[in-house]
Amino acid sequence: MRPCEGGCPLDRARFLRSTALTALAGLAGTALLAEPALAQSVGSIAPMSSSGKVLMYAVPAKDGALIDARNGVILARVKNAVYAFSVICPHRATTTLEWLPDSREFHCPRHDALFQPDGELIQGRPDRAMDRYAVRRAGKDIAVDTATIFQQDTAQDAWGHAVVTVG
Repeated sequence: MRPCEGGCPLDRARFLRSTALTALAGLAGTALLAEPALAQSVGSIAPMSSSGKVLMYAVPAKDGALIDARNGVILARVKNAVYAFSVICPHRATTTLEWLPDSREFHCPRHDALFQPDGELIQGRPDRAMDRYAVRRAGKDIAVDTATIFQQDTAQDAWGHAVVTVG
């Protein structure tokens, strides 16, 4: 008899990752079918180009959140600031965050946590803000370095400066 004949059981990490990506795909699909105002405030994106772990995105045209599910990046524009976040909740890194356009907050359904559009923790089980990627302006675009991620509790100064001013 061959190993795992009839299918191998999934390990927990693979199951959670697969479930999170499926949920993001569903969220992205829903955003594409939504009314234009909602589709503008939450949607899916893909990088225009990449060089290793550095991903290039167009500057978001308006306030809201854009999700790159494939690379695990959230690009959020708040007034004249653009942030790049990890899509994973900072509490034990097991759940995918979602954008709530009506309340203009990020939400972790597993930990019932809420975060401001700039990633600051409002309430919930996490003990820190959302993790930010290093970002910089690259001509008319935004460069997101997914190899460099800052946690508010361990790199507060770098976390605070991981923002690009636009407009």
